[in-house]
Amino acid sequence: MGSLIEYFKKKTAENVLEKALNHARKVQECVRELNKGIQILLETKDVEQAHEIFLNVDNLEHEADDFRREIMQDISKGELNPSVRADLSHLIKRMDDVANCATGVARRMDTSPNKFWEQSSQESINLIKEMMKTTVDCSTYLDLILTDLLGERKRVKEIAKQINNLEHKVDLLNIQLRRSLQQTEYNINYFTSFTVGMTMNIIEAISDACETVADYILVLLTSANVL
Repeated sequence: MGSLIEYFKKKTAENVLEKALNHARKVQECVRELNKGIQILLETKDVEQAHEIFLNVDNLEHEADDFRREIMQDISKGELNPSVRADLSHLIKRMDDVANCATGVARRMDTSPNKFWEQSSQESINLIKEMMKTTVDCSTYLDLILTDLLGERKRVKEIAKQINNLEHKVDLLNIQLRRSLQQTEYNINYFTSFTVGMTMNIIEAISDACETVADYILVLLTSANVL
């Protein structure tokens, strides 16, 4: 990892660094757009508007993929130490997992029947909205921790702790949500129940993926005796 830090300091790395930050911001945009679609679906019940937003989450994820591919192409062309290339590849892949989870939620929410949400209790609706708000808060630290990694590396531990705390809050909200959902009488088919349960798991996985990014950065910096 020490060699990766040295790589970040080189003039030749500026293009990769810019794309890495753009990638992180595009990933965050995916999460914010997902939250926007879920809030509209659950609050205004405007299915058509929510559908358009969920489609946009998919488009944003494709744009994030484009940044990832460009970064992979750039580092494959350079004469990099294999460990440097591997460290950077793993970091970008973990960041990309956040966008992939957001897209997974968007696709499932887009196909969930209104009947389910109409039968859900207000408590369940509020818990889903709170989970998404906390997930957005968690994702906002992604470009901050990456910027600090690429800069002076003075706040990495502090930012990682914030991500960890928010991820834990999402976990607790998910437990409350599952209890609330099971206390509600639904008149829906089994596949809908399965799909919604899977969707809640993937919402939780977004913050998990953010935490994985933070933990990976901490491990790499610790192993290089930077922290």
